[in-house]
Amino acid sequence: MIERDVISTAPLTTVIDAVPVCIGPESTLQQALAMLVSAQKHYALVCQVHTLLGVFDYSHIGLAYNRGVNFNQAIVSAWMIPLHQLETLPHETLESFSNINTPLKISSGYHPIINQTGHWLGLITPEGFLTSPGNVENGNPGHTCAHRAIEPISKPGQKHLDLVLRAAQVGTWSWNLQQGTITISEELEKLLGLSPGEFDGQYDNLFRYVHPQDQSKVHQTLQNAIHHGKRYAVEFRIVQPEGAERWLSSRGRTFTDTQQDPCLMGVILDISDQKQAELELKAQTQRERLVTEIAQRIRNVLDLDTILEQTVAAVKDFIEADRVIIIRSSATMNGEVIAESCSSKYPTMLGWQLRDPWFVGKKFLHHYQQGRGLAVENIYAHDLSEEQLMFLEYFQIKAEIVVPLLQENTLWGLLIAHQCSHTRAWQPADVRLLQSLATQVGIAIQQAKMHAQLTLANEQLRRIAYLDGLTQVANRRRFEQYIKTEWRRMSREKKPLALILCDIDYFKAYNDYYGHQAGDNCLRLVARTLGRAAKRPGDLVARYGGEEFVIVLPNTDLSGAETVAEDIRYLIRSRRIDHKKSKVDKIITLSLGVASGIPNPDSSPGELVKLADDALYDAKNQGRDQVRTALPQQAKPSP
Repeated sequence: MIERDVISTAPLTTVIDAVPVCIGPESTLQQALAMLVSAQKHYALVCQVHTLLGVFDYSHIGLAYNRGVNFNQAIVSAWMIPLHQLETLPHETLESFSNINTPLKISSGYHPIINQTGHWLGLITPEGFLTSPGNVENGNPGHTCAHRAIEPISKPGQKHLDLVLRAAQVGTWSWNLQQGTITISEELEKLLGLSPGEFDGQYDNLFRYVHPQDQSKVHQTLQNAIHHGKRYAVEFRIVQPEGAERWLSSRGRTFTDTQQDPCLMGVILDISDQKQAELELKAQTQRERLVTEIAQRIRNVLDLDTILEQTVAAVKDFIEADRVIIIRSSATMNGEVIAESCSSKYPTMLGWQLRDPWFVGKKFLHHYQQGRGLAVENIYAHDLSEEQLMFLEYFQIKAEIVVPLLQENTLWGLLIAHQCSHTRAWQPADVRLLQSLATQVGIAIQQAKMHAQLTLANEQLRRIAYLDGLTQVANRRRFEQYIKTEWRRMSREKKPLALILCDIDYFKAYNDYYGHQAGDNCLRLVARTLGRAAKRPGDLVARYGGEEFVIVLPNTDLSGAETVAEDIRYLIRSRRIDHKKSKVDKIITLSLGVASGIPNPDSSPGELVKLADDALYDAKNQGRDQVRTALPQQAKPSP
């Protein structure tokens, strides 16, 4: 079949091959043959890095085959024509060729010259035309080249070519377009899973072996090659009689300028391994992308629950599991399912308390604690107890992958994928994916733990910074910060802000008589009482200094603040704290000053504090144990 292309007697033209195939000198003959067939070339340049060493073509393959060479061991450099063995002819030699179609103004490099059938004639360089001495006959290179190129193969006949192609596991086919019959080689019969001679030569019957989803593509490709007289290349799947699928690649062209009937010829290679490698590479890329995405989420999201939910959902979709869960283990090695992504066909496990979460026995607990995962293809093949099997059967679990989640060499929990519809031979890549994600989840757990510790530390720092150490109410710094904030807010909302300043009457005498420890206890009790009186979330009680306290009351007018102040005075009296040295009564009492106003841009919080302080001074001068308010006009309300 291919012989027709090789020995065509049509008038020859010569052209430069713009895209020659290059192979390494250490390539095997088997590899070289596969490259020539795949690229649909009759020759190749042998190069070491960027240095041209020689030329290799089908004649060398035929010669090696006739000598019984092992194609998997023999290398190209032992069979090629070395560059130094080529004969140099002047450019004028090419100009004498018939139907010349080659530009001769060459400035640098080696440019392969081929005839219309694609066979190599020589190399044109600035120094001249390099060719094998045998390629020149009567001053006309290429006239006998086609015959020389296949001579070692054509002498024994087509059988030798078939044997060479069989050695490369390459099938051939020929479709006689006039008669409508197809001939396929023995190697192609093997690729299709047919017995010798089983194929009947009919186009439609050949398509029975092409995968249904690829039939339209293959048919359209071949029809285009026939109608337009051009080369074709197509990759497709076949379904062998026993149901196995294989990937094939076919390349060929239509021949209409021969003395034979017009035909479509091609070669077919099995590329299943290549496709499998491509799928593995694609899957690996997707796995790496998934791990990267989870890692990115961990960096951007501090909420552990969100990360766990996203992880189980991503794993379920990626490996097409029926259920993925995360179990949080306890100190007693019990556990709870805290995250789950589950198909609606199967019962949920979310929230289940598990007495024995390891499923396959406690002997695997040590296995998990060492960070090692486990893939179970069939739960019935692991000699599980009746109780364990009942549990697994209840949740319809038939196969699973279990990987540990570790924290500081301690088992924090488990990441588990379930197959419920059928047993499953898990791929190593599936286990590696879960282990990689388990590492990321471990980072998320540690990050969440550190975030919680940091949050607690910050809260403690805020308490230290803003709380009075003795009374545990806000300190002077917090009061000044808070009143500025509320002053701006009330100014925007055009609402009143009230302030109560209070002082424990004759507290120095109390301290001197009862002692400082009793004085501290008294301050704490007063602070707690003030906190109960300031009931709203926005109200703030602070220690202003010594025995003085201040209460900030947002959105409160003077009348409302006065009511609160009277409640405070009454609550303190109801405590009946002994104070024998008081000149007011024999118990602890308070003097209170109240001020309120609507803040405006022309006023400041200090003015409100000054009004409340003046009112407090007035309460003390008027006999203490009373509430005094700043006059309304003194509060300077905004218009």
